Amino acid sequence: MTPQSRTAALTLDTFLGLVGGDFVDVVHAPAGLGVPVVAVLIHDTSTAAQASSGDLVLAIGVRVDDPDVEPLMKLLGRDITLAFKIRDDAERDRLRELATATDATVLAIAPELSWDQLHVLARRSISSLAAVVPDERGVPFGDLFALANSAAAALEGPVIIDDERMEVIAFSSLGDEIDEIRRQSILQRRPPKDFIAWCETTGVLPRVRQSLRPVRVVPPDGATRLVTAIRGGSDILGYIWVAESERELDQHSEDLLAEISRVAALQLLRSRISEDLDRRLRSDLLRNVLSGRGSPETVAARLGIEGLRFRLVSFSRDRPEPGPTAGQVALRPLEDLVALRVEATHRRGAVTSCNGRIYALFPVLEERSAGEVTALANEIVGQASRQLRVDLRAAVSEETADVEQIHDARRAIDRLLNLPLLDEQRRVVCFEDSVADAVMSELTELVLERPRLLQGGVAGMVVSDRDRGTEYLSSLRAFFEAGGDLTAAARTLYVHRNTLKYRLTRLRDAFGVDLEDPTQRLVAELQVAVFTAHPELQTGLQATDPGAD
Repeated sequence: MTPQSRTAALTLDTFLGLVGGDFVDVVHAPAGLGVPVVAVLIHDTSTAAQASSGDLVLAIGVRVDDPDVEPLMKLLGRDITLAFKIRDDAERDRLRELATATDATVLAIAPELSWDQLHVLARRSISSLAAVVPDERGVPFGDLFALANSAAAALEGPVIIDDERMEVIAFSSLGDEIDEIRRQSILQRRPPKDFIAWCETTGVLPRVRQSLRPVRVVPPDGATRLVTAIRGGSDILGYIWVAESERELDQHSEDLLAEISRVAALQLLRSRISEDLDRRLRSDLLRNVLSGRGSPETVAARLGIEGLRFRLVSFSRDRPEPGPTAGQVALRPLEDLVALRVEATHRRGAVTSCNGRIYALFPVLEERSAGEVTALANEIVGQASRQLRVDLRAAVSEETADVEQIHDARRAIDRLLNLPLLDEQRRVVCFEDSVADAVMSELTELVLERPRLLQGGVAGMVVSDRDRGTEYLSSLRAFFEAGGDLTAAARTLYVHRNTLKYRLTRLRDAFGVDLEDPTQRLVAELQVAVFTAHPELQTGLQATDPGAD
């Protein structure tokens, strides 16, 4: 009797992965991203009463400030997803406030995505979701462990499935007798090194990779085996091994193993597609939070970092690519490289690109050392230089457990990357090791946002330098950099100590900059740093009395 098929429901996280986080992001999802999406409805006066669990309701023509929005959210609840078109961050914040208060599942739709496009995408996503149908042996499609057990039962021998890197991803568990090779493979999640070396030196693995049929293997310290490559076109996706047990592996066993390898190929390909969608969803969610648009709680739940401490790392090229889209194109291989390293060591991490930089979120696990993230960032920078011929810099945020601080963490490490590279050996900087630089960078940013903070005697001396050729700014900067040592500062300026002393006296008399006053000295040092880092600010200053020189 043919097993009855059952249709797998599209979930909200899969839908977001298919549509893309640039156009749709989660405002509030109290039930998580596993909420099913089984039908699409367009909101009208009768829709609310007819909607049921799993429906996606498109609030076409409904404004966020409409008085009917809050009652609608209360009526639909958390099991029905409600989508609104928003125009700006203010509407997004209002929408999040309402969704949180009513415990509703709500999506925000970007203005660039039309309702027609969203409606078509949602309907196609729901209708095209593949049915999960067991085969004639009752093996659910997509379950590699079930496939291994089914293969072991048909071949009457224990089975192991490896990926393309020879790492064990599934094995049978029917109680067959196992030899040392199988035992070590399962324990270590890959075949023993001496067995792999024997396969390479005897030419077994090259034969397996080239052959379209299973290859018989007779290892010196183990049972006879059949092995075949799992192929997806010309690519090798993995390997299936079956060990000889009570029944001899014959020609029929080879034919059956070849057939099983084709089923495994379909499952591995589907798994890769699912992993790509999952990676894209995680990337989109992280990008939205970094931009201040998405829900930090949703990211924490989706990445599984609730209650965990984490760090954010930003990677930037030394020299951005010319052209409006060249930079984004050039980032793709770098993003792939970072994602590969993150996924290999941090299953709960996420990687995305935003405004010409790559960002990676690293959970900090207790069993790993505190410097692991910085060490991995250094490895990625080195690998990018060797393999991609790209010079990268990286900045690592401070450790935090508050997902609400992801956006602030991004701003902090971006400020570190905006500072000039002074030491080739420090291409990766950590916030804890660069607190002074980070604070100075943030203060500079604040001053640039509020130019009135540059008023005072230092601005007057900068105008004097600009209009009359005096050298007050360079003199004061040398004095500060020398820690107030007149002799050392004069030496760097190639002037006599008394000459520098006279200039500093003129600063006090002509511009009112009294370096003996701690407050004035602190403000003057900050202003000097800003004028030095941003010489373009000098052009907007008004001329002063010519007598002040």
